[in-house]
Amino acid sequence: MDEFDGVLVMLKAAGGRIPGRTAIQKLGYFSTIPGAIGAHYRPHYYGPYSADIAGAIQALVSYGFIEERVETPVAPGSAAAPDWKRYTYSLTADGERLVQRLETEHAPEFREIEEIVSICRDTANLDSKTLSWAAKVHYIQTLEQRDLSHDEIREIARTLNWDLTEDQINRGVNLLTSLHLS
Repeated sequence: MDEFDGVLVMLKAAGGRIPGRTAIQKLGYFSTIPGAIGAHYRPHYYGPYSADIAGAIQALVSYGFIEERVETPVAPGSAAAPDWKRYTYSLTADGERLVQRLETEHAPEFREIEEIVSICRDTANLDSKTLSWAAKVHYIQTLEQRDLSHDEIREIARTLNWDLTEDQINRGVNLLTSLHLS
């Protein structure tokens, strides 16, 4: 399944709505591992990042298959940085119709993505930070092609400009275990 269809299926599997670009990126990353989505990932600030997925999101918004809403801090003096924004994505009626077709045409990939999103929702509540920690740990272990100690993960993470604490690694490993990736 290509990245356009994959984004639509991820949204459907999440109940029609996903808060945050980072969450979509990481769900997409986990969906590429079994081959359910064909997208390329590289290291980035919040973990593995795909320009393919980012482009698909923007194209699907412009085609009217998904809606993008921007959230900003509600009150002056809130704890969020003044330039903080979160993008929330939802399926439109046209997107829903397209996903129904994908469910038939790409049934095995559809089910795989549904399972990944379900596990990430149940284990991490689709929290972008937890998804990022898990994706970073998985990316590092895949890069090294061996089991690593937490100290080794932290050391390699630093070379990628990622700072992971012991708790973050543990929470990431917990999600990876639930996804059967650890």
